[in-house]
Amino acid sequence: MISYEEVGALLGLAAARDQRIAGEADVLAWHADLNAASINYADADAALTRFYAVEMAGLEPDKRRRVTTPDVIAIARKIRAERLENFQYEPAEADETPRQYLARLRGQISDVASGRRDAPRQPAALEGGPHPEVLRALAAVGRGVPEQAAAEQHPEVKRPGPLGRDCPRCKAAIGRPCRTPGGRERSPHPRRSSSAPADPNAEQQEIARRRAVSAAALARTQEDAR
Repeated sequence: MISYEEVGALLGLAAARDQRIAGEADVLAWHADLNAASINYADADAALTRFYAVEMAGLEPDKRRRVTTPDVIAIARKIRAERLENFQYEPAEADETPRQYLARLRGQISDVASGRRDAPRQPAALEGGPHPEVLRALAAVGRGVPEQAAAEQHPEVKRPGPLGRDCPRCKAAIGRPCRTPGGRERSPHPRRSSSAPADPNAEQQEIARRRAVSAAALARTQEDAR
């Protein structure tokens, strides 16, 4: 809350900057507005200073204006948000219950936002050494792996059928389906399905055979339609 006397002091500072004449009605209006927005004297004073020293300082004389309560409220809220920008909660030394944690958190936020204390800028450092299992794992870094152990940990990939080998046609890796030139999946290429050395003419012969079968089936369909 901001007192009637503090509002009078604020208006006196404003009048010293913009040569206004402030009366009792001005004090009453500012007192009502600032209290409705929960703006205290320190924040209002900081907002008043920023308004004249920063926001009005860069303007031409004919563009400058007198400060109003909406200006003070908006700038004061911005200042409070800036103070909390890098806020870090400072935990208690002893364990806290959820209720104690919330009360402590609200208190720290209020103190930092109002400028009564600086925000802790660094999070609390973790204490204690690494876990024993982490130490054992780190001790093994850089050691060579025996060939037998490596073979047991990484056995050769084996898979039955055409997908158990790389495709010499479309270069599909083991376990991956063959693909058409356009990138669509298709049945394994004949050269991949056979374990024998690839015959350069085998796939073309297979394509011709499939085309002949398809043509015969189409002919039968057309004959039945007649």
